[in-house]
Amino acid sequence: MIHYRKLNVDNFETMRLELEAATIDKVNANIRFWGEHYSWFETNAPTFYNFIESRKKVPIRMCRFYLTPANDFLAPHADGTSDNRSPIGLNIPISGYQNTTMDWYSCPDDNFENGHLGFNKTPASKVIDPTKLVKIDSTVIDNPTFVRTDVVHGIVNDNPTCRLVLSLRFPYSYKFGQNFEDVMELSGL
Repeated sequence: MIHYRKLNVDNFETMRLELEAATIDKVNANIRFWGEHYSWFETNAPTFYNFIESRKKVPIRMCRFYLTPANDFLAPHADGTSDNRSPIGLNIPISGYQNTTMDWYSCPDDNFENGHLGFNKTPASKVIDPTKLVKIDSTVIDNPTFVRTDVVHGIVNDNPTCRLVLSLRFPYSYKFGQNFEDVMELSGL
């Protein structure tokens, strides 16, 4: 299984700077996570919005910003519950992403607690015993990157600053939305 796919986006630095400027107040307020309606980006980050509009094959289901504190981590987890995983996301690094990793792990099926355990009580699977995890992949999210979120994953931020990432989520079912190419035109990226 491929856990991530980095995209080579020509005007990524412009997108990143627009997103950074649009989120500075929430970052300064140290808000750990927040969502914005997809239409918010048309005004606040138009380069990003136009890029997504030109490539998306399906509507955007959710847009959420995640702020990981300096020298901190996001514990390994899987998005969704064991019977309904949220398979993929498009992560956009905004700031503090150098020296941070997104790691994926193998995990026994009986090592999950399912429930509304995610941010804002979203469905998620918490790992019961982290000692049973085995790291199977790792990357630095340093440009727009599709990631598997139905596999146990976590974040380690070894920076002296906060890490800010935007994650887009897409509609899915057992037959659709399981692969990166299902939701976005990736040719040339």
